[in-house]
Amino acid sequence: MLRRSTQQPKHSDTYIAPGTQLEGAIRCEANIRIDGKFTGEVTCSGTITIGEHGEAHSTLTANHIIVAGSVVGDIHASGKLVISSTGQVCGNCLSEVLLIQEGGLLNGTSLMERSSEASSSKKGGKGNKQETANASSHKENEKQAG
Repeated sequence: MLRRSTQQPKHSDTYIAPGTQLEGAIRCEANIRIDGKFTGEVTCSGTITIGEHGEAHSTLTANHIIVAGSVVGDIHASGKLVISSTGQVCGNCLSEVLLIQEGGLLNGTSLMERSSEASSSKKGGKGNKQETANASSHKENEKQAG
């Protein structure tokens, strides 16, 4: 006689299919792939993939992020951010590694951080380059105006 397994899988991927539209906040331990339309916030311990026909009007936070579709919003990848040849990003990007393939598009700012700097900036430490850049820019604007 066959028995059913009572153990739950440790991780499963999340998938938003083409033709699906969702709004809200998603937090997941595994990977997520968006081939439909999503508006909101995605926080993922694994990899976020925006498929070729996927659209995200979102703030994306994950270990790795792959964009083959369209993203409007800010991206924070603690590891690698890949914008494929069909990918389009309009927003600010923070990552340790940035790869834009030929044909890929990034309209916004990009800030590169090593993982030790990223963890110290999350804690509000001295490693926050964005705050330093903003302060320098503010001082420069004051000099020009004054």
